[in-house]
Amino acid sequence: MTVKQNHERIVRLEDDVQEINERLTNLEMKHIALMSKLDTIVNGVKLILAIVGASLGIDVGIEGGMI
Repeated sequence: MTVKQNHERIVRLEDDVQEINERLTNLEMKHIALMSKLDTIVNGVKLILAIVGASLGIDVGIEGGMI
């Protein structure tokens, strides 16, 4: 391989690495958003469970403190 070919190959690899880095950043942001939505849903279910349990007079024993 010539120096020119090696340089072109290095440039292509650097571009690929940059693209992978951008995709990884995008996936990380989507993961954070999804986990926050999931956390909101779980907290809502805990709240509903506590309200139903309180109305039925059942101690549901929810861990994690007060709701």
